[in-house]
Amino acid sequence: MGHVSIVSVDEVGPQAFPDLTGITSQGNVQSRAIITGLERPLWLWMHELMPGASIRWDTPDVGHVLHVWKGGVTADGQASGSDAVICIEHKAHAVIEAGEYGATLLHYHRRIPHPTQGSRPGGHVHVSGKDGLLKVRNEEYDVTTTFWLDSRCPNCELWLHKSDIVNPRPQSLPHFHPEDEIIFVVKGGMIVGRRILKPGTALAVDANTTYAFGVDKGGLAFTNFRPTEPHFVMMSRDGPKHAPYNEREQMSIGTVVSRGA
Repeated sequence: MGHVSIVSVDEVGPQAFPDLTGITSQGNVQSRAIITGLERPLWLWMHELMPGASIRWDTPDVGHVLHVWKGGVTADGQASGSDAVICIEHKAHAVIEAGEYGATLLHYHRRIPHPTQGSRPGGHVHVSGKDGLLKVRNEEYDVTTTFWLDSRCPNCELWLHKSDIVNPRPQSLPHFHPEDEIIFVVKGGMIVGRRILKPGTALAVDANTTYAFGVDKGGLAFTNFRPTEPHFVMMSRDGPKHAPYNEREQMSIGTVVSRGA
């Protein structure tokens, strides 16, 4: 049965850097287990790195995605500031080092490898700035979407995007995705049930779990991690309204604001 888990970073105490396959840390690093546990298919950590602290990947068995929430880092010699994203594919090598003001990283990955992962070779590292690969504004739905990872890489299937919504709206449009996902609120407020999720709150949704959300006054911005290409199904009282369709195609409709290199 589908499950939804909601966790705020304020509810989770700091701990030592976790024991993860193929990953080590050096220097002053505090971590928080935001979404973890053997029952969760996707995991989310928050790492707070003091200046000069680093995290190293040596051929991990799953792909890892880092969102620079605050501060800045150097990823394999390339400097990246706030809102940058670093993707370390399975079988890759990488060193992420915090800059002179430190860094707070949101760290997403599968708990264990998935069978489809073997269809792509991995071994590479992607670094994308705050504008991502593509940024699109859809006026009809009042959303600007930034695509950092779009599952079209020949070496990995990973996905991460950000949605920015300006105007408040009630909770509506119940839907589900055939893929597991983790949403993280970075600005404003997300209405889920009777709760308003503030910045620093994660929402983990299992595959095929129906949910809906609204936008609080002041707007909303959130990131969304999927381990593979996402699809979307709108629901009605009588069940699914259509077959799953490719979410990238739907989210790409609108005016192109910018394109990454």
